[in-house]
This record gives sequence, structure tokens and C-alpha cells, in this order.
Amino acid sequence: MKYLFDWNGTIADDAARACAATNAALRLVGAREIIPDQFDRKFMLPMDEMFLKLGVGAGDVPAAIAEWNAAMASQPAPLRTGAAGFLAELNAAAGMCAVISAAGPGYLLAELRSFALEDRFGVVVAEAADKAQVLAELRDGGEALYFGDTEYDMRCAAEAGCVPVGVLSGYCPEGRLVEAGATLVVRDFDEFRATGLGRRVMAA
Repeated sequence: MKYLFDWNGTIADDAARACAATNAALRLVGAREIIPDQFDRKFMLPMDEMFLKLGVGAGDVPAAIAEWNAAMASQPAPLRTGAAGFLAELNAAAGMCAVISAAGPGYLLAELRSFALEDRFGVVVAEAADKAQVLAELRDGGEALYFGDTEYDMRCAAEAGCVPVGVLSGYCPEGRLVEAGATLVVRDFDEFRATGLGRRVMAA
């Protein structure tokens, strides 16, 4: 079994930080900011599509994405409940773990180091433009779970033949995760371990 994870909103519990980073990016390019209560309805991946829908001109999208990554890197965020323990258990059981994220590599690797998690993942893929393709390559015909917190994550997981596990994070409502194909939706990794699927995974 392979265990594949999104980062922002999945392992990092950082919806508030991401909302602030999104508004920093929108301010930079002169686009209208969003209010926090709108964040879970406005955030989407791929990130270039989100900024286009938020009124950013195509020529300004790279600058907006760069500012988003810089703003994310400038603020700390906690790990999701149960994440550190879950990853330690998977590593102890020799489970293959990987991060597949749309975040920039500098910011993502720095955050992994700040949580002392860089050794927990055999593979780290940053700036993943096509998550479905990356997930399919990592799954390589075997069994895999993908933990993510957006509709895009769930669709990509299903397309790649992974089991999509939705994590409620403030980035996306539960109903949209289910509609996008989530097999299971949990609030954190302690809750996942308590589910039937989680118990089977940990016993494998």
C-alpha cells in the first residue's frame, strides 16, 4: 500500500493562512480581495485557474502564484491533528509515503524541514501541474490512498486509480468532496485511524 498526501489543508492545517496568502496575491496584482467566509467557495486547483476566475489577468498569474507561495512561507501553521503520529506509524510499517502538492518547492521543502518531516516522505513533488498523472505514476499499478482537501484532489485521485480520502480543512465543504468522489471524509488523521478503512490500513 502507498500513502500519498496533499500538503496544504491536508497535513498543514492552514486554511486561514491560505486565505490571507490569496488576498496578498490579489492585492499585488490589483484584483479584488475575497472575504474569509468566501474562501472555501473560491479556492480551487490548479492555482492558475483559481486566479483567473478571481479576476487576475493571464499575464499576472505567475506573479500572483509566486506571491501566494511567498506569503505562505512567511507565516507558520500547525500540523493537522494526528498527522505526525500517523506518518510515524506508516514509516515504522515501511509504508511508502509521498507528498504531491501544487505549492512551490522552496516553500514546501522549508515547511517539511520546519516540522522535521522531511525524512517521512520518500517522494516530494512540488508545483504538480497534473496531480492525476503524478499520482498514477507513483501508484504504478498498486494500491494507494490519496489524502486531499479539495475537489481537484478527489477527482485526480479517482482518475489515477487511488482511493480518494477527503480531509475537511476549510478549503472545501464536505458535500463538494463527496460529489468529487471522496470514498471517506474525515476531519483529521486520528479520526481516519478510527474508521473501518483506517483500521484496515494500519493492520495491513
